[in-house]
Amino acid sequence: MNGMEEDPPNSWLSRLFKNKKKSALLEQRLSREAYEEYERLLMRARPERDGSRLRVRLAEGVVELEDGTLRVRARNRKTAEKILRNLHHYDQPPSIWPAYGLSYSLKRKKGTIL
Repeated sequence: MNGMEEDPPNSWLSRLFKNKKKSALLEQRLSREAYEEYERLLMRARPERDGSRLRVRLAEGVVELEDGTLRVRARNRKTAEKILRNLHHYDQPPSIWPAYGLSYSLKRKKGTIL
């Protein structure tokens, strides 16, 4: 027996699938006052509007505000938590937003993957 047969977790196939991380979703229920505050903050980022839903697309994730619920989607939990922690920086001038991973909502063109 060689080493590859004895230790299948180290095979190239298992490493390929092991490196795949699940995306993270953080969801928070908001009071009416908190909802209005987040709505005011997110409007500064020129969000996409879909009915009552506001969506801000960032390079590292997506922030959605809808019916008293705030959702942050990102590639991993650490990034989603960072986005959530930094949302209050939308109160600051837009020139400092990139330092906190924030920006104006990124527009996606059909057929383009960002």
